[in-house]
Amino acid sequence: MNHHPENSPEIAEIYKELEAELAGIDPGCNACGTCCHFDEFNHVLYASTIETEYIQENVEVPPFDPAQGTCPFLIDNKCTIREHRALGCRVFFCNPAYKETLQEIYEKYYTMIKDLAVKNQTEWIYAPMMKLLKKEYK
Repeated sequence: MNHHPENSPEIAEIYKELEAELAGIDPGCNACGTCCHFDEFNHVLYASTIETEYIQENVEVPPFDPAQGTCPFLIDNKCTIREHRALGCRVFFCNPAYKETLQEIYEKYYTMIKDLAVKNQTEWIYAPMMKLLKKEYK
């Protein structure tokens, strides 16, 4: 996979726009870390290569087992990469009342990220985030 540093400022802007939209609907988050326990929600966090590249450009990825069921960036029930976390993390809230709205928001920003990949001729792989971080997606 080729490195595309030109994506970083653009993905940061997409995330900034997303955060503003989420603040407008306020689905509520008490920063308890519950959502980072993927196995408890029977959830697999998917991300794109652009998103995982953005994470890897900004933080050190600790050693982890992709099958562990908990995000490796969750330490003491706090997200240690909150500013750089993937789209799926940003739109996953515990409150089920927002599930449909958040799915629509996810699809909107997923499309924006994919359009960024096309624009910058970046390889697009959408796979479980833990496998992308470990480069185990092929």
